[in-house]
Amino acid sequence: MEKSIEKIWNEAFISEDTLIAPRINDIYNQKSKSVINKIKRTYEIDNKGLIPMAILVAAGMTIFSEAIIGIYGAFLILCLYFYNTNLLNKFKSIDVKSDNLTYLKKYKSIINVIMKATKKLFVFAIPLAVLSIFALAFSIKEKSFLSKFISSDTSFIQVIGIGFIVALVVSIIGVIVYTISTKILYGTLISKLDSIIKEMEELKK
Repeated sequence: MEKSIEKIWNEAFISEDTLIAPRINDIYNQKSKSVINKIKRTYEIDNKGLIPMAILVAAGMTIFSEAIIGIYGAFLILCLYFYNTNLLNKFKSIDVKSDNLTYLKKYKSIINVIMKATKKLFVFAIPLAVLSIFALAFSIKEKSFLSKFISSDTSFIQVIGIGFIVALVVSIIGVIVYTISTKILYGTLISKLDSIIKEMEELKK
């Protein structure tokens, strides 16, 4: 029995839909892959930049006869590198077999976790690191750039007080610099990621 014209048209439209859907998925897969790769590459370059910074701090401070503080400063920077590396490893926990939308949502949630953790680092950890440098300088009595703050008559409480003020200033500047640099480096990419997620959610409705 010959197929009715209506049935033929319906089957044609169904076939067309089955061709269009994979094409749309492919487009979003490519767009999301491109954004994810750029975010990943930026994070990695940003973090790896801490290694030469640590070397420069150690070498530079040693040249100015501040070897102990320089080595300690380099150690703190390397600790930051490994801390960041541990945070970035969270991306590896995402199930790559999940669908694209689920993957992107999980990726975005990890980005939020990393950004919150990094901000806390500038608010709490870096000021503590600055305080520890002042405490170290006081204990070793090494002639350094901190000598203008620390003399033979300066008590430990006074040193910590000065260190606390410096740490507070560093924290405020650090948060401002972090906010601006994050917007410059990641703002556009994260906006694109949000847009892709929103568009894919709309298509699923």
